[in-house]
Amino acid sequence: MCLNSPSYSIEITTTNSFYLLTIQWRDHNQCPTEDEYKNMVMDKTGGLFRLAVGLLQAFATCHSTIDFVPLVNHLGLFFQIRDDLINLADDEYFKSKSFCEDLTEGKFSFPVIHCIRTNEQGRGSRLQSILKQKTEDIDVKRYAQQLMRDSGSLQYTLDKCNSLYDEILVQITELGGNEKLKHLLETLKIQLDRS
Repeated sequence: MCLNSPSYSIEITTTNSFYLLTIQWRDHNQCPTEDEYKNMVMDKTGGLFRLAVGLLQAFATCHSTIDFVPLVNHLGLFFQIRDDLINLADDEYFKSKSFCEDLTEGKFSFPVIHCIRTNEQGRGSRLQSILKQKTEDIDVKRYAQQLMRDSGSLQYTLDKCNSLYDEILVQITELGGNEKLKHLLETLKIQLDRS
């Protein structure tokens, strides 16, 4: 991929358009489907990863023709969904950032989408109302967190992360292995395991 190639320009344009999509969802309080969210992530976070890999391959002396796109897409999903879960469930994270910051931003993250879409016992409707408020009230955010916990959304998100983690490890092995990347994933997974 060269800097003036069409694929580079398309990747940049696509990545930026999906930032706008998340803003539209937030500002209009429109909850996307899980598939819409995953597509957005693959084009936003995955797009940034694809750009980095493409640039590395453009200047590589070996492995320049290997298709890393499936791996990079899964990495993008893993990193984003993991970040969504950590933001809403990890006590250590709250020490360095504000508590459940995504709720204050009104962000439709993976566990929020699951809770709203399943709407078990009206929990999703209540969560969507809270999200619309963009509240900074800790008690309201704790209640929202409990709604997601009670609906199984935090566990569902953890299960999705674990599934993606396993798929990524298989893909890394199939591509010839990369111990440093595996170590990075293991380090990121430790934080998930305590969520």
